[in-house]
Amino acid sequence: MRIRELLLVAVLVLAGFVLFQFQTGRWDIGGDWSRGWPDGFGAFGREASAEETRTLEAPLPAAIEIENGRGRVEVRGADQEAVRLTFRKTAWRRTEEEAREIAGRLGYTVTKGADTLALAANRDEFARQGFETSFILTVPRGMSVRVGNSHGAVRVDGVAAAAVRNSHGEVFVTDVRGDCGIETSHEDVEVRRVAGECRVTNRHGDVRADSVGGDLRIETSYGGVGVEDCGGKADVRGPNVAVEARRVAGAVTVDTSYRKVHLADVGPAEVTSKHAAVTAEDVRGDLKVRTSYGPVQAARVRGRLIVGGANAAVTADGVGGDRIDVKTSYAKVSLAGFSAEVAVANRNGAVSLVPLDLRRGLSVRNEYGEVRLAWPDGETARVEAQARGGEVRWGLAERPDVERTNGVSVLKAFSAHAAAPLVFLSTTYADIRVEPAPRRF
Repeated sequence: MRIRELLLVAVLVLAGFVLFQFQTGRWDIGGDWSRGWPDGFGAFGREASAEETRTLEAPLPAAIEIENGRGRVEVRGADQEAVRLTFRKTAWRRTEEEAREIAGRLGYTVTKGADTLALAANRDEFARQGFETSFILTVPRGMSVRVGNSHGAVRVDGVAAAAVRNSHGEVFVTDVRGDCGIETSHEDVEVRRVAGECRVTNRHGDVRADSVGGDLRIETSYGGVGVEDCGGKADVRGPNVAVEARRVAGAVTVDTSYRKVHLADVGPAEVTSKHAAVTAEDVRGDLKVRTSYGPVQAARVRGRLIVGGANAAVTADGVGGDRIDVKTSYAKVSLAGFSAEVAVANRNGAVSLVPLDLRRGLSVRNEYGEVRLAWPDGETARVEAQARGGEVRWGLAERPDVERTNGVSVLKAFSAHAAAPLVFLSTTYADIRVEPAPRRF
């Protein structure tokens, strides 16, 4: 390995170490730099810790608010009327004596209002940081909880409602009887068993939401989103986000890029993506996809299928709606198991159609790509087919009404059935093939 590469590796390792120190709070650059290095800035500072406990007796307001800084916040609901509080604090300084002195001064305030019980760490009293404070509480289950934190994990469980703002830290929220709102970044979010609506805003982290009774909205980036068992609508937005959504009762909306989208057993769905594969199965309603540079696969869609894309292969089987509309390019289109009005526009890609029947008509306009139609047994839809620079190959037993070639191969069949739907097939510099459909057993 060259010297330059070794230096690059060393710089990357050092940068990761420095980032870890800041995120854990062991280093801090928010202090008073006029006196030199802030206290606690350094990899070899001394540590001191302490813990306080307290019980806040009833009667209590309906909501509790915790405002912390660096450190953990844990709130658990229980069948009780009082609030039990544990306050933990850890300080880092050059010497152990300095660390103990700072830990001794760290504390919190309690403000009891008509509607809210507010707890807050006294970190603003310190010009130099280099410490962590943590709140661990057990509260009555009927309380609503609001948490403000940074650079530390937040856990909320078994309460009436939850609102969490955590600038850089993991968030875990479970068993909430009402609504839930979460804002964080650079860490993961997990939400389970929320009876009401839930909204999550995150960046550079994964989001997992299971068993949300109401509507769900997730905004994130550069991570993965997993949704299961949502009783309302699900809306997921953000760049570079992989999305997996299963068993969503309401409509699903996804807007992302560069990562795969997979939907299964969902309501009507609309997906907007770039450079990403999209798969959807068991969609209870229409499926609309706008994408590019990624394949689209759909199965068992009860409603309509609408796909608009570029450089996107489209494969669909079992579309139950009355309309299929596909526009794409430079990729194959393959549709099967449908009884719908069909409009396909493609360039530089083959088109293959295996319908159940032709009762609603069909239109394919292709360029530089073959068109194949598997003709259902007994159908007599009118046929008009033309291939410029290619041939129309007719494989049915019935003779066509018109068949000619003069630079453009033209074929017409079943023209006498004036009231029948029209099957129009067109392509350039490739062939059109109409063949009997394979038997279904």
